[in-house]
Amino acid sequence: MVSTAAEVGRTVDQAGLIANESTVLAALPELQPRAKTVLDLIDLAQFIYAVRPLTIDAAAAALLTDHSRALLADMLPVLRGLNDWTVPAIDAAMRALAEQKGLKLGKLAQPLRAALTGRTVSPGIFEVMVLIGKDASLDRLSDQAAP
Repeated sequence: MVSTAAEVGRTVDQAGLIANESTVLAALPELQPRAKTVLDLIDLAQFIYAVRPLTIDAAAAALLTDHSRALLADMLPVLRGLNDWTVPAIDAAMRALAEQKGLKLGKLAQPLRAALTGRTVSPGIFEVMVLIGKDASLDRLSDQAAP
């Protein structure tokens, strides 16, 4: 089991990746239960150190349809307008948008996860957004949103 951010940091450095140690520390509670080795943890944490434009895996790319890209475009102004970049605030904003669109939250969350992490599996997507920060979240969404 992975136990320290320093261990992760050393391995990230050795792999030539870029990661903010405080972000890695904040992500450990979400990632650690799923990781058996430091390399597992680094793979799970790829969304933290991913460089734009993100590499989108095949499963995530399948979620990024024209319809879901339009939904991502609808999310951008809502998220830009948030002054409180916290899990509860993001959750409430996305739930309100889902309700307005007549959708279940998952119909927004899955394309959001694909756009922000490049994968279909990650820690809670709103936690991911807080971990990577508002600017990085909006930038990654902009990269995948319909023009």
